[in-house]
Amino acid sequence: MALIAMILLPLLGGCAALFAPRLGRNAERWLSVIVLVAGLAALVLAIFDSSGDGRWLAISRTPWAPAMGLQLLFAMDGLSAAMLAISLGLGLIAVFVSWNTRENSGLFHASLLWTVAASNGVFLAFDLLVLAFFWELMVVPSFLLIALWGHGARENAAMKFLVFNAVAGLGLLAAVFWMAATAPVITFDAFVLSASGIAPQAQVWLLAGFALAFIVKLAVPPFHAWLPDAHTQAPTAGSILLAGLLLKTGAYGLFRFPPLLFPDGFLVLAPWGLALGSFGALYGAVMACGQTDAKRLVAYTSVAHMSIVLMGISGGVHFAMMGAAIEMVAHAFSASALFLLIGAVYDRVGTRDLRELGGLQRTAPRFAAAFALFFAAVLAMPGTANFLGEALVITGMFQVNWIFAALALGALVVSVVYATRLLKEIVFGEPQARPITRDLTAREMVLVVVLGACTLLFGLLPQLLMDPLGPAVDAAIAAIDAAR
Repeated sequence: MALIAMILLPLLGGCAALFAPRLGRNAERWLSVIVLVAGLAALVLAIFDSSGDGRWLAISRTPWAPAMGLQLLFAMDGLSAAMLAISLGLGLIAVFVSWNTRENSGLFHASLLWTVAASNGVFLAFDLLVLAFFWELMVVPSFLLIALWGHGARENAAMKFLVFNAVAGLGLLAAVFWMAATAPVITFDAFVLSASGIAPQAQVWLLAGFALAFIVKLAVPPFHAWLPDAHTQAPTAGSILLAGLLLKTGAYGLFRFPPLLFPDGFLVLAPWGLALGSFGALYGAVMACGQTDAKRLVAYTSVAHMSIVLMGISGGVHFAMMGAAIEMVAHAFSASALFLLIGAVYDRVGTRDLRELGGLQRTAPRFAAAFALFFAAVLAMPGTANFLGEALVITGMFQVNWIFAALALGALVVSVVYATRLLKEIVFGEPQARPITRDLTAREMVLVVVLGACTLLFGLLPQLLMDPLGPAVDAAIAAIDAAR
């Protein structure tokens, strides 16, 4: 029940949030906080659940329509638990960041909660039709957040986000239906289908359908065109969920399902993943160097870092895949924090243009220190969780192909350019617009401290993250090695 609760609580809580404003001021906000805290409590209960099997911490099977092969099949291991903690935690941060949002506040908080609910469904579902359902459902509330509460050309950005992700999801849906129809017994159970012996040639085409959906959500070039506009025009809470949560559903899908369902297809398409990842890492870093909008700059850094995750997964060796899993977690903290800080700057001075900002070290030292910390993480400085993830990916790349390792290192070198440029423009220098005289508030500081503590904790004590992620990494490697 704890697994189902992590989906139902934010799903039903979102429905209740629509009507909560009638109960009084801030009712929808406190309802969202209570729902998400309850979801975190359910996660703790699920971790200590006794329904696990082998490496799974918890498994839940509920018949739905057995004659059609449908069931509610949810399972959680250490990787799922980490993603769920990020989903619920960032949901809380998004609520507090947008505390002053008053326009259609009930629908706004409902959209936040529905985004979390659908993402949780992706992280837990092992019935592939249920997975596809949550995958498509996730697009709708995110679209609303951008289209209704965004900035500038928000409608265009929202439509681009919708078209890219909805169309790419059709590849996943088509592959799921084909697998169920050609199985000895009609089923959408991922564990049963993984043992059904899909022909290697069919695995390649099926994996292409899955990978299209996952890589578009991961926003790896050339499938990234929706991301910069969506990040730039989204409200701060929307950018946090996009960078910290939705991109991770794509990374999670690539990590989880290709080795489980299509190990032979994985070996065939992995070189293409390495090529896309290496190109994306360099492309994202170079594009970030040329941006003047701070939000757009951070969006392109996400393209670069998610491309490194794709490289790690495609590498198919232990160091690379462990690094990819860690980078998924680490990037959620650093990118979310940077969007939070840039949103706070925009709220104060009404601009994100780097050419009009500056002087934070003198007028807002807490702002300056926070920017320095999280751009140290983006640079993968030692002591941060990002360093651990990217160092392991690059180490794994040397085991696979030194050229890809060199390209990943090249992307890190380029990252020094955009990181130091942003720090120079925002922290130092003289502001061209109104100077920021109001430093981070107590509420903003709490959120920044939480994200910063996670970045440093997992960077300085990496075993805290590697131990729970280890079984998922080992299982993926075992499936790939068996195919070899």
